[in-house]
Amino acid sequence: MHCKIDKLIRESVISMDKKETVLSAVEAMAERNTGSLVVTDDEQVYGLFTERDLLRRVVSRNVDPATTMLEAVCTRQLVSISHDSSCQEAIHRMRSNRCRRLIVYRGEDLLGLVTMNDAAHSLAEQDGRKSMLVNMIGGATLMVVISVIILLIYQLPDMLQLAQQVRAR
Repeated sequence: MHCKIDKLIRESVISMDKKETVLSAVEAMAERNTGSLVVTDDEQVYGLFTERDLLRRVVSRNVDPATTMLEAVCTRQLVSISHDSSCQEAIHRMRSNRCRRLIVYRGEDLLGLVTMNDAAHSLAEQDGRKSMLVNMIGGATLMVVISVIILLIYQLPDMLQLAQQVRAR
């Protein structure tokens, strides 16, 4: 089975207008136990606000989250991917763009987000299933080989007796 991004999309993406405060965004993220939200402008994707943005652009700069708007601290250089892309393509895109999340679109429609962890776990699970199948086939082959060896050992006395009879003639 081929790993596809559309199976990994987080559909419960939080979105907030760019004029909302960082504090309201952090409260929403904490309430939903998520590390990011989509920042919108007139219901169109404007940026992405992540825990990393909070640390680098708010906390480390001693910016007041109650008065700072999301548009001032969100990431604007977004990396996106089509819903029908593979997990390998997603990981490659994240690595080459040095990001941990991709925005997933179907045409012009935002479907959600995919994280590096989601794609990596899916690939690892897929590899695990392949390894299990290989192990099962290898185990079955080993059982056949062991059975043949046991059969030959069991037949060894008869084979030795037959060899002595042939030798005696």
